[in-house]
Amino acid sequence: MMVGGRGTLTAWQIEDGRAREVAARWTAEGDAISITSGGVVVARRLGKAIVHAQYEDHTGTETVHVVTSVAGTWRGSVSVVDCWQVAASAPDPCESRRGLTAPLALTVSQSAAAELGNITGTIAVFTPPATGSFVGLLDSDGTFFVQGHVERPADGLQGGVTFRWQLDGPQLVPMRINDIVDDTIDVQLASRNGAGWVSFAEIWRISALTR
Repeated sequence: MMVGGRGTLTAWQIEDGRAREVAARWTAEGDAISITSGGVVVARRLGKAIVHAQYEDHTGTETVHVVTSVAGTWRGSVSVVDCWQVAASAPDPCESRRGLTAPLALTVSQSAAAELGNITGTIAVFTPPATGSFVGLLDSDGTFFVQGHVERPADGLQGGVTFRWQLDGPQLVPMRINDIVDDTIDVQLASRNGAGWVSFAEIWRISALTR
């Protein structure tokens, strides 16, 4: 949720392999949100709240994240660190792609409240750009995750992409895992090669993004 956003939580009971919504009584820890016993939530400040649902002798716990706005266009770059064909063919598409550095742009829309993914938008990568749409999420810890598909009509370049950054003030920066910068991703691509198609894999190094 974004600050000021309003929504209603629901509780579901699984019984005999079926799910049914139940009228739980809700409470929350902390002051990031306000909540009524009926589950109506208003986001008050950035952070997260642990919410509890009680229905008869059943309990459930979940986390509500209150996040800042990341809507707008974020720009950075990707560099092709390595490239290899799935099956050898000629000409080799990797010859012109290894070492390539190209622009990356994410145009982000954000919902005030969402059950799962709270951000959507479009991706543009390379020149001329391969474009597509994505869905993703931003949580209260600043993890920014998007997943989508891009395609370029001119040569049929296409593939699925998954990016992950950490929101750090005015930037989206590569994640750090155990104090090691995790700034590379594996990508499976395909493009037209003469009369047919060729599949290849790449490793991209992703930069920080700024709005």
